[in-house]
Amino acid sequence: MSALTAGDILGGEWRIVRPAFGDEPGSEYRVEPVEGGSARRLTLCRTLRSPTSAELKRFEELMHSGERTQHPAFQPVEAVGYDVAREALWMVRPWWNGESLPSMLGGLHPVGLELPYLHALADQLAQALTAAQAAGIAHGRLRPTRLLVAPGGKGVRLCLLDLGLEVFRRTHAAGWLRPPQVGTAYVAPELGETGPVPTSADVFSFGLIVRDMLATRRDGAWCGRWEHWVERATAVAGRRFSSVTEALRALLPVLRALPDEPPPPPPNYEPGIPSA
Repeated sequence: MSALTAGDILGGEWRIVRPAFGDEPGSEYRVEPVEGGSARRLTLCRTLRSPTSAELKRFEELMHSGERTQHPAFQPVEAVGYDVAREALWMVRPWWNGESLPSMLGGLHPVGLELPYLHALADQLAQALTAAQAAGIAHGRLRPTRLLVAPGGKGVRLCLLDLGLEVFRRTHAAGWLRPPQVGTAYVAPELGETGPVPTSADVFSFGLIVRDMLATRRDGAWCGRWEHWVERATAVAGRRFSSVTEALRALLPVLRALPDEPPPPPPNYEPGIPSA
């Protein structure tokens, strides 16, 4: 697949500005409309062959799955298409002024993610997945790199990418649209390669993503207080929480029992002297 560079035009209406963070090099870009307008996010999905018109139509329908839930964590998909030169399906969404969840968690102090933020992120993630499942679609291949975070009304707001993509791959493109190779550890063992996407797969991914947030506390103060919850959330399908809602309900008393200490003072801090 030939690489996109700044100034290239995709789909006749989107100008490449620069690469953006993604699972793989060359899979995400910041773009702008050729005729002017605000920035958008372009996602490319590499294929082994061109889709038929019916397959492309179904791709478009499933990429709009998040909007049909009316949950704010799912951004609208503004355009989709197929680029023959790059051998890739593409979709365009609004630009997100934030960062990926791993990027956010990687920059924290040893006290870790503050509990109000952890609670807000877990709650938003659970509600979004529940809304999607109520609309008849499970994500199936949720991983931290496809979760974007930014400041918001509850201190932080969450964006989930790619709802509907795994369903499309399994039902219409298993032979020519490869699954992403990044984040396979977050994929439930029962998912397999073909067939319907079970809702239990999202419970498994939810458990591991919340685990990543809990594990940011590196001073040992939370050790032994939450691991049992992760074990239940990621157990074999028959012993796992029956739904994301049940998993969240069981998580809340765990979070309430965790000590919530303030972050450490900045370097060279002296009591009585305000930090800059």
